[in-house]
Amino acid sequence: MFKKFDGIIVDEVICYEETVKMKLPKDYKEFLLDTNGGQFIDEIHTFWVDELKENIGIDVLFGFNQVRSLCLNSWYNEYGEELPEETIIIGNSINAGLILLIWQDDWKGVFLWDHCLELEQSTEEDCLYRISDNFDLFFNSLQISA
Repeated sequence: MFKKFDGIIVDEVICYEETVKMKLPKDYKEFLLDTNGGQFIDEIHTFWVDELKENIGIDVLFGFNQVRSLCLNSWYNEYGEELPEETIIIGNSINAGLILLIWQDDWKGVFLWDHCLELEQSTEEDCLYRISDNFDLFFNSLQISA
């Protein structure tokens, strides 16, 4: 089950877009305004990564939260300088890295970033895996693991 975080966050979204110097894609922005992110509880939800040929568990989609580990701003403050332009960290997987939203003119989508090299296939040079072309496709593809 996906448990939404609480709060009205219109002002936070506007400030966040200014901070990250990026206009959030419409589908992701609507998701944030509707849910403020949230955590997957009681069941393991997964997403498929073609390049890895495996399902990866998802823990949380970040929002604007008092809990540092659940907050979009905290993740941007920690990793923003390491990320390409128009790239944000939007969530956390289970033992496989962070979930990124990249929205550059010529490169768009949701990606898994195995920044800690947890996956056998990952190397320092090759640790970014495409999940989907946009946020809606990603979120709608999440499945409850059997």
